[in-house]
Amino acid sequence: MTSFAFGTATDVGRVRRTNQDHLLTADPVFVVADGMGGHNGGEVASAIAVDEMANADAVNTLGQLVEVVQQANREIIDQSRLDPKLRGMGTTVVALIGMDVDDSERIGVANVGDSRLYLRTDDELVQLTEDHSLVEALVRDGRLSREDAADHPQRNILTRALGIDDKALVDTWELVPVAGDRYLLCSDGLFNELEPEPILEVLHRLDDPGAAAEELVAAAVAAGGHDNVTVLIVDVVATDTEAEEPPANRIVGTYKAVPDASFLRDPLAPGDLDHGPSDPHPDEIIVDRSMARSPFVTWRLGLFVAAVLVVLAVLLSSLVILARSSYHVGLDGEEVVIFKGQEGGVLWFDPTVEEPVAIIVAELDPTDLSAVDDGVEFDSLDAARQYGLELRLRATSDPTP
Repeated sequence: MTSFAFGTATDVGRVRRTNQDHLLTADPVFVVADGMGGHNGGEVASAIAVDEMANADAVNTLGQLVEVVQQANREIIDQSRLDPKLRGMGTTVVALIGMDVDDSERIGVANVGDSRLYLRTDDELVQLTEDHSLVEALVRDGRLSREDAADHPQRNILTRALGIDDKALVDTWELVPVAGDRYLLCSDGLFNELEPEPILEVLHRLDDPGAAAEELVAAAVAAGGHDNVTVLIVDVVATDTEAEEPPANRIVGTYKAVPDASFLRDPLAPGDLDHGPSDPHPDEIIVDRSMARSPFVTWRLGLFVAAVLVVLAVLLSSLVILARSSYHVGLDGEEVVIFKGQEGGVLWFDPTVEEPVAIIVAELDPTDLSAVDDGVEFDSLDAARQYGLELRLRATSDPTP
């Protein structure tokens, strides 16, 4: 079995009041989870995640690893439904485990969210996981440069997290363990403060994984400490079956989750391994990790609904103005009255009686009766009143001899 050495460090940072990161070192299972949510929700979600991930010690396939992550997701959702104070809580998770796959030693990696796993080989630092974030999706689509992404105001927006949907979308990798390799698992509090070069320098300079983890966390806090910072360093000390020619990036299988089709099957034959979709760009879940939230609608859907509501409000206002902006003199039974609104109404807006004219049908001459029966419209109440006065005067005047 692959032998590991490891070291950890975590810090609340300079801005946050609580540390919502949790980590797990239950050799051969190593996990970092970065929680989010109001009150203590994020701390609870990340704690649930690492507790459930401890059950991955018997995992020997990526399908089994995904199922453990799914169980963590279900437990977070169940707890949030039981306690209203925990509604909307969620967490990222990145995990590394030692596996025995068909008598071959392997490393399994799982990722949901924007916590990362890096591989340091002899001379480089490679990010193996892909951030499930809005900004990263924009970079992959070519709509945002890597430089602009570093300080983009929406870099905290996630497209995946545990605790948000009934079925988590989990990306997994199968790696060849190589003695001397060093893996770095971390929350975004590290790489949002430090560039890859100083991270690589520390990983090269300090052989002890605990000392390296502590120096990286201290450097991130000194650089700003705007978020919780958690670092877990895992060194591959030895393996029982060293590969003669390990792949340059150690990856022998990559499996990406897609909406409604998370990977839940055993690895294929070696020749069929790297056939997952390159990037499904799921955006059905949008999570703002910087505040308590209700993350069940996307920002696109929210904007669309808001636009539709605005249009409907404008149309309704226009109809009300059209229906109620005029007056007409007409008949209400045998009485002549002034109505507010157009004759016959507009859609469901019927005219209403504003005031009586103080004259009845029998007092009108035939010409006035015909006009009033059809409805005589006016732009203002004063004009309608003036017409009513004229009707009364003609009705009470003596006929011309």
